[in-house]
Amino acid sequence: MENATNSGINYEKEVTTTVANGWEDLVFDYRGINAANSYHHIVLIFELGIMGDGSSSFTFLFDDIRLVNSLPLSLPLDFESTSTNYNWVNFDGGDVTVINNSQSGGINTSARVARMVKNAGQTWGGSFLTLSTSMDFSVNKIFRMKVFSPRAGAKVLLKVENSANSGMNYEKEVLTTVANAWEDLVFDYSGINAANTYDRVVLIFDNGTMGNGSANFTFLFDDIQLVNTVPVTLPLNFEYPITYNWTDFDGGNVAVINNPQSGGINTSAKVARMIKNAGQTWGGSYITLASPIDFSTLRTFKMKVFSPRAGAKVLLKVENLTNGGINYEKEVLTTVANGWEELTFDYSAINTSNSYQKVVLIFDNGTMGDGSSNFTFYFDDITLN
Repeated sequence: MENATNSGINYEKEVTTTVANGWEDLVFDYRGINAANSYHHIVLIFELGIMGDGSSSFTFLFDDIRLVNSLPLSLPLDFESTSTNYNWVNFDGGDVTVINNSQSGGINTSARVARMVKNAGQTWGGSFLTLSTSMDFSVNKIFRMKVFSPRAGAKVLLKVENSANSGMNYEKEVLTTVANAWEDLVFDYSGINAANTYDRVVLIFDNGTMGNGSANFTFLFDDIQLVNTVPVTLPLNFEYPITYNWTDFDGGNVAVINNPQSGGINTSAKVARMIKNAGQTWGGSYITLASPIDFSTLRTFKMKVFSPRAGAKVLLKVENLTNGGINYEKEVLTTVANGWEELTFDYSAINTSNSYQKVVLIFDNGTMGDGSSNFTFYFDDITLN
């Protein structure tokens, strides 16, 4: 905003879009403006600091510029607005407050987040938030939420309800995969009845376990959003409606399939299968992630593997997006046959100043595959710990 005759009298705010090819309602907090001044001009700049080229990538639509004194509660929920009242309603021991981000880093450096402390009460203790309008599941049917958990394996239940009829609801529960670090959890809502009306978000951490209000039952969460696609990032668990574009080479062949060996440590619905055919002894496959892997604090890969035999070699390698010479790899041996086990790859010596965006897998490197059951491997839950 500028004064009509003196552009030195101005005030500005810049925000970042959060979705592509879809409308969203952006919020600019002007509470710091000097209201004693006079402002006549509205100035808009998209991608300040970047040269445009007139292409579709630099073509933006905007509408409904308005000045308000409060904000409706709607998705996405990022808790950044200090003028919005996030009226979380706690029940049976759950307690949610919006706080300054006490764990800024990794994938979440935002200023404000929500904190859930699960106290003693009921094992289902949690909290809910009623939105100003109902959620639209006609196109977007995947929830994403950033979570900072004190431990891996904690259950996170995200549920939506009709505020007038709680019997009209849908829920999904996923597990955290890392401790004391932010991760982006994904909740597959593809099975929801989009004809129903849902305007309430319910969160329960560790459903079925009594909380005690300690640090072990304190969770942070942020950026609850509804999307229709999910970028391919770690962890890779193959459960969500994502296209996992594995690129096969020299006889390796990877496909995501229904878990044909459900049991033991892996009862998930989907897994990946590697069939090593004849080609080269180093035949395998790789997947390119949406962003480089962050090795600043986490440097141990874990992966569940189902091998037809003990002693099979499993090589896990990471590479630079454009320069395969920038890479790091570790190889371990399977220890059981025809059963799931979790393999560990020690990446503590990796050069963290490099950028790695590809994950490469080679089974039985140095041995020619033949496409038989003896060269068929299943893998799942590739995580960085």
